[in-house]
Amino acid sequence: MMKRLTAFLAGSCLLAAASFSVLAQESSQQVRQKTFEKVWRTVWKKYFDPTYGGVDWKKAHERYAPQVAAVKSDAELYELLGRMLSELHTSHLQIIPPEDIAQLQAPPTTTGLGLRTVEGQIVVSRLLAGSSAARSELRPGYVIKKVDDAELVSLEDALGRLRGAAQTKVRVTYLDAEDAVHEATLERALLSENEIDKEQYGKLSIYALFESKRLADGIGYIRFTSFIEALDDKIHDAIASMHDAPGLIIDLRGNGGGDDSVAIRMASMLFDKKTQLMVTRTRKGDDKYYQARPQKNAFLGPVVILVDEGSGSASEQFAAGMQESGRAYVIGQTTMGEDMDADLEQLPTGAYFVYAYGQPRTPKGVIIEGRGVIPNLKVGLTRAGLLKGNDSQLDAAIEYIQKQKR
Repeated sequence: MMKRLTAFLAGSCLLAAASFSVLAQESSQQVRQKTFEKVWRTVWKKYFDPTYGGVDWKKAHERYAPQVAAVKSDAELYELLGRMLSELHTSHLQIIPPEDIAQLQAPPTTTGLGLRTVEGQIVVSRLLAGSSAARSELRPGYVIKKVDDAELVSLEDALGRLRGAAQTKVRVTYLDAEDAVHEATLERALLSENEIDKEQYGKLSIYALFESKRLADGIGYIRFTSFIEALDDKIHDAIASMHDAPGLIIDLRGNGGGDDSVAIRMASMLFDKKTQLMVTRTRKGDDKYYQARPQKNAFLGPVVILVDEGSGSASEQFAAGMQESGRAYVIGQTTMGEDMDADLEQLPTGAYFVYAYGQPRTPKGVIIEGRGVIPNLKVGLTRAGLLKGNDSQLDAAIEYIQKQKR
């Protein structure tokens, strides 16, 4: 199922109108109290761990429920709920306000600026061809210090500030190769249909970038930003077209996850026998098994998976299962460690509650949540390498495959 936040909203926007009728009939305080109770009760009945990780969930209710009367806005309520949920120390527990849902429905825009945290700094890692960033003086390896006039505190902060409506502009302050300070004004633009794939879930559109090509010595390379069903055919055709490649690199850096079934279908193109990749255990102790089933035109040569701190959820399940089975060699940095099976509930305020109902683990019992996928070979990007136009992680993947031929 879809496990990243945008994907959780699949089809649920059809229910949004119901919240407005509720708000019209009840006071805001009553609606907020009902919202609190629904979140608490959903965890009480559906959370994957009946022990709540040692947290006394009834006492949590006793501590937080009286505080609802003091909140003055829905935003304060969501903050209060966030504090309560954080006591469980689990990913895929989140309140999504209605205004965030509206933003997620809009077609994505981009400045073309790809960023990563490198050596403790927010660094340009790639530029989207034809974009505003590609037309600027910015280059891989340059350090982004500000967006508009805001000092950046994290990669997520930078990415959030770069988002915005099409045909609007944003100013970035950056350091060049000599650490001289410059500014560039970038324009946000819609991605064309040729650049992006879309999956429609009810009224919500989920988007993903996809790329496939041959590298040095004919090595196959596939990269995409989310596991969505709209990519099934592209993934299948790309792998099938690389049947004669000496090796295949699957780049999941920055891929936050998506639909587990898409990941399993992709894995099925890489095996010649049925292989168990992941098991999910629910609250009742039931196990759901994720198994790769061999397909025609499968690629059976060496496979390398690239991951980093931005690889999460379904990406982690895919990488962990492929790694543990011995089918793939994983290179890069330890992944997010945010891997839960999750579902969504609509709340009386019109917000949505994402909650974890199952915990995946590898066939050998390794839990990815809180741990991440640990690469076979840890390789970090370096600013010096990016300034020279080098991708140290991709270079390591190519070198690994070339050695398999010897």
